[in-house]
Amino acid sequence: MNFNKDIKARLSIKGEVISKRRWFCGSFVSNSIAKFGVLLFLVLGITLSGFSQISNKRRVLVIPASQFEFVTEFDLQVIADLNGVAAAKVFLTYEKALLNSFETYNDENFEFVPVDAAGLKPYKRLIKYEYGKFNKKHYNGVNLKGFTQEDFTKLMAQYNADFVLFITWYDIQKESFTRNGKYLKRAFYAGHYMDFAIYNLFKQQVAGVAKVKAEGPLEPNDLEVSFKFLRIKELKLGYTNFIGKVVDQLNKPIEE
Repeated sequence: MNFNKDIKARLSIKGEVISKRRWFCGSFVSNSIAKFGVLLFLVLGITLSGFSQISNKRRVLVIPASQFEFVTEFDLQVIADLNGVAAAKVFLTYEKALLNSFETYNDENFEFVPVDAAGLKPYKRLIKYEYGKFNKKHYNGVNLKGFTQEDFTKLMAQYNADFVLFITWYDIQKESFTRNGKYLKRAFYAGHYMDFAIYNLFKQQVAGVAKVKAEGPLEPNDLEVSFKFLRIKELKLGYTNFIGKVVDQLNKPIEE
């Protein structure tokens, strides 16, 4: 009789142990699944959030001015020497630096996509630069009459773009200003001015602006003055400031 009671007691204890183990394992699995679910939710949330931020940015094609729309009051050889290039490469040096500044510019609403020479080749003959007027203000504009709606739509679709920016004029002028200090000094500097036009994907013009300055340091130091704001290294700040002004135009509502 005692033997049977002992067996029953042992079986009861064993059953409780098994039951507790099952509860522990079940609880562990449930907690693991719950934690995995939370982790998966967070990862998906971050991924979708990042994707949403990227996809919400509007893409802007950037088409630079041609060499015929590039003028300078400075001798090309002076600019070339300051940048360590041949005089024949001055235009391409500035063009490359400007397009690179657009490509690396960070904005929460817009992403700039420079069009390379190969991408522009089929459309280059369709782009004509001419004296223009937008919102009653004169500027060096672009004539897109040679662009059929089909060709224009094809270009925009090729780059999945919402806008296209045409740099229509690049003018480097000689300027000077008085530097502050113990003795007033007259410093000679280059002023970089550009005209540009912006069209949306419906070939509707949304901006046309003249003589927008790529502004450099307000108080340049002696080294910066010695390079006359002609060297690419110092000019990058000016390009960044210029792009900020382009963004201002993109953010403006379209005037009917």
